[in-house]
Amino acid sequence: MTADLRRSVRYADFLPISVTVGNISDDMILAGPFSARIVDISHHGACLLFTQVHLHSFHIFHSTRENEQAILHLQIQPPHTRNAIIIPAQPVWLHTEEAGGVKVFRIGVDFASAIDTALLQKINKMVNKI
Repeated sequence: MTADLRRSVRYADFLPISVTVGNISDDMILAGPFSARIVDISHHGACLLFTQVHLHSFHIFHSTRENEQAILHLQIQPPHTRNAIIIPAQPVWLHTEEAGGVKVFRIGVDFASAIDTALLQKINKMVNKI
């Protein structure tokens, strides 16, 4: 049995989000939006579920990892507000699997900076209302 080496507790979610890839230096959008769901989340990172990882010639995992200036923007839209929560992140791992005859992709991300407890609780409350 392997030990869980995560830095913080993960909370199971299934929250729909939008993911874009931006340039760190000038905020230019490089690709996206991609539809995804947060499978689980912690203060330091999340596991995202995608059904599509290619957009034209751009691969959300490999293209982002190859470009040091690229960063993911996880966009969470809280209900009843126009202001999206945007969390910058870097992809760290990719797993491909099949669920119900559909190929899905799980991508683990590290947040550019840890999110605070209040934001994590806000995200968990949104999941409970879905």
